[in-house]
Amino acid sequence: MVGGSQDFTVMLTVRNQGEDSYRTEVSFFYPPGLSYRTVSGIQNQHSWRSWRVTCESSHSTKGPETLHSSTCSINHPLFPGNSEVTFNITLDVDSHASLGHRLLLKANVSSENNMPRTNKTEFQLELPVKYTVYMVVTSREDSTKYLNFTASEKTSHIIKHQYQFNNLGRRSLPISVVFWIPIQLNKMTVWNQPQFIFSQNLSSACHTEVRVPPHSDFLAELKKTPVLSCSIAVCQRIQCDIQSFSSQEEFNVTLKGNLSFDWYIKTSHNYLQVVSTAEILFNDSTYALLPGQEAFVRAQTQTKVEPYEVHNPVPLIVGSSVGGLVLLALITVGLYKLGFFKRQYKDMINEAAPEAAPPQ
Repeated sequence: MVGGSQDFTVMLTVRNQGEDSYRTEVSFFYPPGLSYRTVSGIQNQHSWRSWRVTCESSHSTKGPETLHSSTCSINHPLFPGNSEVTFNITLDVDSHASLGHRLLLKANVSSENNMPRTNKTEFQLELPVKYTVYMVVTSREDSTKYLNFTASEKTSHIIKHQYQFNNLGRRSLPISVVFWIPIQLNKMTVWNQPQFIFSQNLSSACHTEVRVPPHSDFLAELKKTPVLSCSIAVCQRIQCDIQSFSSQEEFNVTLKGNLSFDWYIKTSHNYLQVVSTAEILFNDSTYALLPGQEAFVRAQTQTKVEPYEVHNPVPLIVGSSVGGLVLLALITVGLYKLGFFKRQYKDMINEAAPEAAPPQ
């Protein structure tokens, strides 16, 4: 895999099934973009003796399409009969190498014994080639995070989900960006007339289709998890094919539309999350992600939807007024029973009596 590990190792085994071989050599051929680093792991399978293996590279000067080669000397000067040696050749891989779809490796063995070339003295191997890529899609913070509505007035609101795409790798490649938007639940419109807007003019071709959810019992799913996604809602799938996503390139996509609320189902959570999804697709027979990077090519944006109640102040005002009058009446009755008003009346008469007495 080009662009991942900086090297790879090839194991070779040389067997001498005849007489002693003089100045035995193995020539190993590989394409440009690979270079010889070292030989290691020399093993003698059938003897306690250890064989000497030394290698050196010889770079071709006949053009970029010509195979490079390394030559390994096997226990010079003599490689005994009925002997076998296994060793590893490690090659460096240029992270910018372009090796096509198949990697061709060749090896042949020769000696001064003038042995004829046969299918046993030559070997070649073709390996599939993949190129590592490093791409990321993220949900932008300026997406719509929260919307609310009243039960009496379920007017729609504008909703925006925004995604950012980055090619952080060293290679340009064709990709497809795919968006999943919930548009209908229980035959009620959720996200009405979704639109997608690219931040820059990209050479892309887009097409849409409607997808039915895998789970039909949406009510049970919403009671478990307050998430409205394409797992329970009818969704619109939008795919845009981009001919070339250049190295270090960045672009944004905005998903926009009107969010209705007739679909809203009240649960114990008292809110629901409307979720859209964005993902990056590519030709996985040619390109590959490094282990652990699969999560970076998929992202979600959530909008919390919550109902709220508008309280009518008139019943509260009327209730408070009536309650105040009732309380006043109760206080008045209580004071009367305690004689408060009788004592006050007698005091008023006694105070007025001296003033009304006739003159002497």
